[in-house]
Amino acid sequence: MPTLKQLLSALPQQHALTGGDGASITAPVVESADEVQPGGVFVARPGASVDGHDFIVRAVERGAAAVIGQRDSAALASLPVPYVRVENAMEAVGWLASAYHGHPSRRLAVIGVTGTDGKTTTSTILHSIMQAATGGRCGLISTVSAVIGDETLDTGLHVTTPGAPFVHALLARMAAAGLTHVVLEMTSHGLAQGRLNGVAVDAAVLTNVTHEHLDYHGTFEAYRAAKGRLFAMLDESARKANTRKLAVINADDPSADYFAAFPSEARLTYGLDHPADVRGSDVIHRPGYTQFVARGQGIDGTFHLPLVGSYNVRNALAAITTARGLGVPREMLQKGLVATPPIPGRMERIDAGQAYLAVVDFAHTPTRWRRRCAL
Repeated sequence: MPTLKQLLSALPQQHALTGGDGASITAPVVESADEVQPGGVFVARPGASVDGHDFIVRAVERGAAAVIGQRDSAALASLPVPYVRVENAMEAVGWLASAYHGHPSRRLAVIGVTGTDGKTTTSTILHSIMQAATGGRCGLISTVSAVIGDETLDTGLHVTTPGAPFVHALLARMAAAGLTHVVLEMTSHGLAQGRLNGVAVDAAVLTNVTHEHLDYHGTFEAYRAAKGRLFAMLDESARKANTRKLAVINADDPSADYFAAFPSEARLTYGLDHPADVRGSDVIHRPGYTQFVARGQGIDGTFHLPLVGSYNVRNALAAITTARGLGVPREMLQKGLVATPPIPGRMERIDAGQAYLAVVDFAHTPTRWRRRCAL
């Protein structure tokens, strides 16, 4: 088990320690006092409605071996366990959780997917392709679920990236299970709030960026910058043997140049309307599937996707381009594509024997509604 000193060494920000740092950390890093286990670390941080610092005593009573927080250490000098003051506790959680689990993302090829629309679908398609390419050794963490081998786990509210402790715990389970790759959906909230901190990213994928979540981010520029954190992580993450840092960008998106400006060792583009490294065309819509042609990067040919809608062609192109950039052979692209499972809440057909079409869809932005209504 790691010591507190080892956990603190993972923090990129300055910190001040009150007490010793030699304690062994024998339980996970958590953000809720009610989740503290004896020997674990409690991270106290201000929230939207409550302040974690108000629950420090409770965390210690439950057996916390150390506390991380933002308040002046002088006010907490009487704590019977070490207290570490940091500048931003929310940003610290991911780094600490990664260190506790032995930095599991460094033992996996991590593919991050972000964007306004299409993240979950693109992640699911890409996971299916990588499953085919790796012989079933690719994991998935999306806003819908986490997939580890034959096991599927719920990831919460289905609207955002899980908390950092859960993300790193899932990555640790994947690494321990012998997986080699993971596809990780990354929302703007998850990126802005540091829930993906400590994840060593190898490929960053952009679906698109439209006006969304401005109630939280304030401006489009701030929202786009949150998405950009994924691409910044490419250059900041640990390097892994025989794995290049890859950026995959939607050439049809107006923000393509913004994301292309982030440093990466390789960069590929995809699209339907603009010149791209992998370009789709000849789209044919069928009731139960979509057919299209993809050209570029040695994958020229016709592909079949068991999902409907032109927007899903772009999602498929994003997945195909990423997989190809990671060295997946063309035959595995098609094999994985046709094996893509139905995605809960994404144009999900409900067949109970009724005489009409029933579809459940999570569309909650103007762009998504327009695309669904155009079908």
